Amino acid sequence: MHVGILHNSLSGRNRRKPDIFQEIYSTYSEVPWAEVNSPAEILEALKRFAQRQVNCVVINGGDGTVQATMGALFYHRPFAVMPRMAVLPAGTANLIAGDVGVGKFERNTLEQLLVQAEAMTPKLSFETRPVLRIRFPESREPLHGMFFGAGAIYHGTQLGIETKQSIGRLGEWGAGLILLKFLLALATGSRKGLNPITVGVTAGQSEPIQQEYLVLLVTTLNRLFLGMKPFWSKHSGALRYTSLRVPYRYLWRVLPALFRGTTHPLATIEHGYVSENLSELRLVLNSGFVLDGEVYRSSNPKEPLILDSPGELSFVRLKTE
Repeated sequence: MHVGILHNSLSGRNRRKPDIFQEIYSTYSEVPWAEVNSPAEILEALKRFAQRQVNCVVINGGDGTVQATMGALFYHRPFAVMPRMAVLPAGTANLIAGDVGVGKFERNTLEQLLVQAEAMTPKLSFETRPVLRIRFPESREPLHGMFFGAGAIYHGTQLGIETKQSIGRLGEWGAGLILLKFLLALATGSRKGLNPITVGVTAGQSEPIQQEYLVLLVTTLNRLFLGMKPFWSKHSGALRYTSLRVPYRYLWRVLPALFRGTTHPLATIEHGYVSENLSELRLVLNSGFVLDGEVYRSSNPKEPLILDSPGELSFVRLKTE
């Protein structure tokens, strides 16, 4: 593999350890790398990588950097053949790296990847994931990523942003603390940050349904933070769609099973629980939403957002001994 490295110095862990990879960049001077802090810089770097026949892009950044890279790859198409990806967990939450990351945030991880990539040894493995695309009703560039969330997920992300130097800095453990906060609010009857949102949902070929939802998520990942797998549908489809409708019942009895990705006899649509694997989902929502930790809002909330997948990416991983 011919490797090119995108380095985002503004991502969480890179800010805390700014020089961790500089020696490797100097030692492997033949490997192209680029300092990128914006989507425009990422696109320009990818164009240069394509000219140099790079076929594996290392992303040394957080979920936002991965998201911007996916957008450049699928919307602008700088490569004739889609390159492989290798994701270092250099951000704060590192949700994507937790599922398909190359390894730990250590200098040795990048060095081993460069050594193994040149020889394509059996110490490398590859995993494929679909990419999630969000198309807007207005003439606006689509977003690409791997995790969409609305309702309590949106409010929780805002809390993480507000507490960036405390809870938000703890990565996936911080996300776990935020989840615990919301669960405690449910248990005590508090509604702070838990106001249901009204969403019009069209799943696949079904008729549109407008209901209140406490949580709504769509992902192409196999696991979320702390190993959670809150999707239990057995049908095929690139998008894993899970929602909790209002009113819901038996929450405390079904949550342990649902977090593990297993079904529960009480987790039915009638009781507020939905899990489906879909090729397309249309959402009409008058509220903000989250894509890979970044918050957004449609400027035309009366028209649907269209969630689908434009294709797949192959992710490189170092096999553990």
